[in-house]
Amino acid sequence: MSMDPFYRARFTFDITEEQRLRANNLIATHTRKAIFQPILDDLLDLIEKHGDIISGIIMSGKAKPREIIPILNQAEKKAERSVR
Repeated sequence: MSMDPFYRARFTFDITEEQRLRANNLIATHTRKAIFQPILDDLLDLIEKHGDIISGIIMSGKAKPREIIPILNQAEKKAERSVR
């Protein structure tokens, strides 16, 4: 962490032109931070809890981020039943 009190951490990545246009039309610029910070926190929590498998699932296209939590819940319930 920086000792500079004016330092602001940034998270930067490329997006497609279509994503830029959609974001500009759907998400007000001043609300983007408030929207994307909780999404990033949720994703980081999932990766922290379940490991790189979360990244692999998302990058492979086998599941969308919004589908991962229900899938994990189902898997955990099946694992609990098999232990009993």
